[in-house]
Amino acid sequence: MISNFYHDRIELKHLRSFMAIARLLSFRRAAEQLGVAQPALSRQMNQLETALGCQLFNRDRQRTQLTAAGEHLRQELPALFDRIASLAKQTHRIASGHTVSLRIGYAAAAMSSFLPAVIRKLHKHLENCEFEFTEATSDRLIDAVLAGHLDTAFILYRPDNPLLNMIPIRAEQTGVVLPDDHPLTQQQTVTLKSLENETLILFPRAMNPVMYDNIISACHDAGFSPMSVREVAPRSVAIGLVAAGVGIATISESLRHTCVNGTTYRPLTQPAPLIEFSCISRKESQGEWWQQLTALLREDRAGQR
Repeated sequence: MISNFYHDRIELKHLRSFMAIARLLSFRRAAEQLGVAQPALSRQMNQLETALGCQLFNRDRQRTQLTAAGEHLRQELPALFDRIASLAKQTHRIASGHTVSLRIGYAAAAMSSFLPAVIRKLHKHLENCEFEFTEATSDRLIDAVLAGHLDTAFILYRPDNPLLNMIPIRAEQTGVVLPDDHPLTQQQTVTLKSLENETLILFPRAMNPVMYDNIISACHDAGFSPMSVREVAPRSVAIGLVAAGVGIATISESLRHTCVNGTTYRPLTQPAPLIEFSCISRKESQGEWWQQLTALLREDRAGQR
């Protein structure tokens, strides 16, 4: 931060006057171009040199030259002027409801599914907007949005929270990751009922209670309770345990590519639990970014029909 010593003594007009003199190397011609009296321009430069504590020009009757300090200032000021212009433009855009930066959270399954196309379109609509991305589990994404650390997030279920806006996006089928020597790999699809004697490897319930409960409820609807449930995170560990023969993991269809050597993906036949993607933001969210995002997601949803 610039010190008060400089802040109180340097005005923007002093710097612009300096640049005119540095460009023309003539106080007289610079005064004419700026439309000020030459003595007034000289006073400005004296004030600027006093504030900076150094001499910027060497002057005699024949010519005006920049000192080494003056040349340094001449080279650096254009970037400062550009920064000031950019700051003014961004401030005006914010006041007009435009967005300068957008913090987006996402669950991995969303990024492996529909989200890249949405982000690509959003980039085109939000000119000069910078995007920041954070991957996390759905529970942490909700907490981050509520705390104001994220502007919006794409999660794996549809929360009912009065503090949140929630836009349903799409539902995606789930499947299972099997050890590659498991008898069920001989089938093209797998029923939930066929898993009744298996250990299910699920995300901890606290990370996504809705999805966890949906899987358990779907098992009950199929006529059984899971023989054993192992709660594991992250997903890579769950898939690794499948490869080790410890159990069978559920996974969204869009993440089937994350299977590793020793595992095989098979879709679950319906009825089976679905991944219900949604987009969330704080209730008070507004402005151009939210309008554009809402429109894009509604367009995406309409395209699925």
